[in-house]
Amino acid sequence: MLRKKMLAILITCALILTVSYYHTATLEAATSYGNLLLDDFETDSNGWGPRGSETVTISTEQAYSGTQSLKVSDRTQTWNGAMCNKTADLTLGETYNLGIWIKYAGDSYSGTQNFSLQLQYNDGVTDVYKNIKTSSVTKGQWTYLEGEYTIPTDAADVNIYVETEYKTSPSDQDLMDFYLDDFTATPAVLPDIETDIASLKDVFAPYFDIGCAGTASEIAPAPGKALILKHYNCITFGNELKPDSVLDYDATASYMEANGGDQVNPQVNLRAARTLLEFARDNNIPVRGHTLVWHNQTPDWFFKENYSTDSGAAWVSKEIMLQRLENYIKNLMALLETDYPTVEFYAWDVVNEAVDPNTSTGMRNPGSNNTTSGSSPWMQTIGSDYIEKAFEYARKYAPEGCKLFYNDYNEYETTKSNFIYNILENLKGKGLVDGMGMQSHWTMDYPNISMFETAVRKYASLGLEIQLTELDMKQPDNSANALSLQAARYKLLMNKCVSLKEEGINITAVIFWGITDETSWLGGYPLLFDGEYKAKPAFYSIIEDLAPTGTVTPTPTVSVTPTITPTPSVTPTITPTPTVTPAPETGTPVTTVTTTQNNNTVNQTYKITAENGTIDLSKLEIVFTADGISGEKQNVWCDNAALQLNTAPWYTDITSSVNGTITDASLTVTFNDTVNLSEGTGTCIVNIRFAKADWSDYDTISNPVLKVYYDGTLVQ
Repeated sequence: MLRKKMLAILITCALILTVSYYHTATLEAATSYGNLLLDDFETDSNGWGPRGSETVTISTEQAYSGTQSLKVSDRTQTWNGAMCNKTADLTLGETYNLGIWIKYAGDSYSGTQNFSLQLQYNDGVTDVYKNIKTSSVTKGQWTYLEGEYTIPTDAADVNIYVETEYKTSPSDQDLMDFYLDDFTATPAVLPDIETDIASLKDVFAPYFDIGCAGTASEIAPAPGKALILKHYNCITFGNELKPDSVLDYDATASYMEANGGDQVNPQVNLRAARTLLEFARDNNIPVRGHTLVWHNQTPDWFFKENYSTDSGAAWVSKEIMLQRLENYIKNLMALLETDYPTVEFYAWDVVNEAVDPNTSTGMRNPGSNNTTSGSSPWMQTIGSDYIEKAFEYARKYAPEGCKLFYNDYNEYETTKSNFIYNILENLKGKGLVDGMGMQSHWTMDYPNISMFETAVRKYASLGLEIQLTELDMKQPDNSANALSLQAARYKLLMNKCVSLKEEGINITAVIFWGITDETSWLGGYPLLFDGEYKAKPAFYSIIEDLAPTGTVTPTPTVSVTPTITPTPSVTPTITPTPTVTPAPETGTPVTTVTTTQNNNTVNQTYKITAENGTIDLSKLEIVFTADGISGEKQNVWCDNAALQLNTAPWYTDITSSVNGTITDASLTVTFNDTVNLSEGTGTCIVNIRFAKADWSDYDTISNPVLKVYYDGTLVQ
């Protein structure tokens, strides 16, 4: 066992000789970037001790290597485990592979247990807890937990610890003794970015800025910084300037107490944003402030009397909340100017996601978002006036030249875009808004390009700047075919942005929401760069028609064929048949479908709208074909069908009018009765469910084809 231990040390030491910031194979470069750690517990505990009242001792009962390990016993809580302060050993800003061996034994314990290797540090305001790796450990077997993490440059009091999974039922808690051995922290060998490819900011320079969003942890690894500097000329902070990051509860409570119960002067700090602000300052990268006023990621105490954290505390009055709103914006702008005077804030998202098209007013319901998702404490305390007031205060205190934006998602949907347009029209008339932030979180099949273009033209008609502020394209599949389809869709969108810009539409920036697929909030593969910081087909697709000098070839037409993964969302591209020329009063149906598969049942939601006039649903025939829909006998149900309208009567049930049949592996949906739907009035929603007559499972539903016939003619 001792020979095994020595071999592990020699191998790890050899590895450290090859690791440096730029993979320079010199000991000097490696040791200047970080230090290898190895705690083998052969001579002492190496600084590891208990987190609580449990016992942590050196033991010879078990050992992964050598003759000793660290034993944790007498546990009373799942968080009881061994912990070690590594502040003096870990290099701030370095990315490490952190690992430890774990074992437990005992007849009274369950056969498996989830263990977690965790990192804890203080960011100057609070303790931050990061999961390095959670894995199932089998009783009686040594199991290795390993994960990669970049130590934040502003971290203090850095601790490593191990704990077991918390279970809601006390009777299910396994508070077993366990053993730890051979903890290592090895500087990670990080991938290099591709330096020999075109720079996005250079390619699109003749048209608009190209930016990205990133959190402090995303830009901590060296390749993240390098990728931003090569490709982007502006940055949005993912979370670090949102209200819950900048509002400082302790400082606010102290200020209130020290100033006779002052209720109107919330205090702020920039602790969470410091790493990003310093990066922007040191590299002269303009910043988009995101976001001042939002119903989400905003603490309830900000809206409560005496800044109370009690969920039952009373909301403050409108008068008090307006003063808090103004002082919050004023204090934040002043602190940024004082601490980071050279950082350029080229834009602020002043109000984010205020519209809810499912309410009669188009505004979010009043209440706590932390209690009921989607509710707005701004509507609870101020009402819809908060939007105009937020822009008024932002205009008053924002830096000179900083553009003020309203920002929202699903901004291309007709009903929602109408509500947004009305807000923007009011703000624009008062000189309070400069632009519309179209978040642009797309899927592979929604929205279609005409919806996007219509929305852009609508907002631009007010004389506003247009920016795509949070662009990504959800893609759970990374097969070659899936990435090719994603590339085609990205190309379609970016070519449309370029052609609109050339036409005179004032698109001024396109910002991708994230740096690589690995850290995207969506999961899967939604961005231009993969987890190794390498360009994907989508990257090459959006630049292939544009030379870095700005030479533009004619915008090509791209056709995207949808695919379905086991739990997909499918909305095929709509291509009106050129031979169909309806009379002016006769509209064209536009149909999308979302399909989900659950073993022996397939559920679908069809959304039907009208373009360029009025459609009669009785003339509509929808045919859905896909691999996996067998030709054997199957049953089809329409669970619900209705017109969801923008005006009274608002909702009309038409479930009894819908027919669905499956023959020859094709589902056909038709309507019995004459039901008219006009452009802009609303949407027809149809929920279809089908299953085999014997209720056996389907194979994977794939390769979908959606065809839509209107009055006997193929229109989609």
